[in-house]
Amino acid sequence: MRRRLGRAGVMWGVCAALISIYAAHVRAADAWQPHRPIEIVVPSAPGGGLDLVARTLQSVIQQEKLSSKPVTVMNRPGGGGTVSIAYINSHEGDGHYVSVQALPLITNRITGLSTVGIDDVTPLAVLVTEQVVFSAPGDSPIKSGADLIQMLKKDPSSVTMGVSSSPGGQSHDAAALVVKSVGQDPKKMKVVFFDSGGEAMTALMGGHVTVSATPAGVVLGPSQAGRVRLIAISGDKREDGALAMVPTWKEQGANVAFTTWRVLVGPKNMTPAEIAWWDNVLQKATASPLWAVAVKRNLWTADYQSSTQTRAFLHGERDRLSPLLTDLGLAK
Repeated sequence: MRRRLGRAGVMWGVCAALISIYAAHVRAADAWQPHRPIEIVVPSAPGGGLDLVARTLQSVIQQEKLSSKPVTVMNRPGGGGTVSIAYINSHEGDGHYVSVQALPLITNRITGLSTVGIDDVTPLAVLVTEQVVFSAPGDSPIKSGADLIQMLKKDPSSVTMGVSSSPGGQSHDAAALVVKSVGQDPKKMKVVFFDSGGEAMTALMGGHVTVSATPAGVVLGPSQAGRVRLIAISGDKREDGALAMVPTWKEQGANVAFTTWRVLVGPKNMTPAEIAWWDNVLQKATASPLWAVAVKRNLWTADYQSSTQTRAFLHGERDRLSPLLTDLGLAK
């Protein structure tokens, strides 16, 4: 009987320990709450792909009442994202400041544009992935990706490519891969860098660049109005919905498969309690029907990953992109 009670006591002890651990985890998620407005910082000008993600996240958090404090969006373009990271890190360890980032978070360090990289932020979530869409003006003689390939094969310097990224960023990488895939040196292509996809679209419609490579979310309006023609997407297969009629580069003779992503990061040295709060909020936000509608409308691909998963993902992307940028002559 004593032995039986002893075993029962051990079992109760184990159960109590598990309950205690669970309760501690719950308390950790509840231990931090924002006590002033939250700032989502965008490293590009208003109207671009990153801005769209940030403002969508702001709207969903507020409409779903996931934060007790207001959420604001602040645009701090410059330096391929480094200006925005410097800003949130001026509030080191403070979960009220977060930033939507893209490939330059990794590529700037590889290309030598910045000493700031993924080790200088707190990864919080992968939010979405997105196609890079190549467009030409509506009245351009370039009717397809195949037409552009012929121009690039003949003389890559005859093409002025507007990209919505810094050197080595998502749009530049995608454009360089197209040039490289047709046997040309991507450094021979004339590239104009813009702080946002919206700015690149404006330049394209104004005839200031031959073609553009931008996030999918900024091309729909100009395309539907007949101002631009969508000639190719950079992904491995065709999309559904509004991009269903746009062929991949592979279909048109260029062996290119590349998509970009949008992540949310905080300043370095955030506390576990702050990270837990954001994990909870972002999981609920990206599971919201409001988020699903925005994903479809903006031609994103839903791909939420938690803070732990995002940290591993970003390190994997750094390993993948380092040799790619070396091959393109961009690594320092």
